[in-house]
Amino acid sequence: MAILSRLLNVAKTTVNPVRSMGGIGGQVQNRPSRWNYDIFKDHIHFYVMLGVVPLGLAVLFANIYEGPAVLKPIPEGYVPQEHEYYRSPVTRWFVKYVYPSQQQSYEQHLCQVWEEQKVTNMYQLMREVKRVQKIHQDYKGWYVREVDHASYLRASMKNHSIYEDTVGYVLGDEEVPKEKAENVFRY
Repeated sequence: MAILSRLLNVAKTTVNPVRSMGGIGGQVQNRPSRWNYDIFKDHIHFYVMLGVVPLGLAVLFANIYEGPAVLKPIPEGYVPQEHEYYRSPVTRWFVKYVYPSQQQSYEQHLCQVWEEQKVTNMYQLMREVKRVQKIHQDYKGWYVREVDHASYLRASMKNHSIYEDTVGYVLGDEEVPKEKAENVFRY
């Protein structure tokens, strides 16, 4: 126990004394700056208010000036438009100017179905053509590329004649000079 009490006294002596200026007490803590965070919050609040306040005033004006729609009988011969079926003026505006109409959505869907059907018919036709070609074996597949072998042969003969003109023939391990190569079989 004597050792622990001595260690306790050593721990007390290693603590640095703190001056209390004017009796206030405590220390000023060092902490990272919050300046960037505060500026970020200020900008967010400014731009949100820049958009929210005018939109809020527009919605308030529309609700006060126009108000909700009231159901009335449709006059004979009048065909109501799609946006006239909604109650709120803001919803009517969105349906009229922002959202696509039901007819437009339906026709877009029909166009997608038609294109998918076209692609499916094309693949079915390609499979049928390949099947018939496989049965009759009388037509080359679409993947065949024609190769002009004569051009490769001409290039090879030209290279051989250039080699023949410069070096002469090589028979086995010995090289035959050009003047003695007259009797050598040419291919």
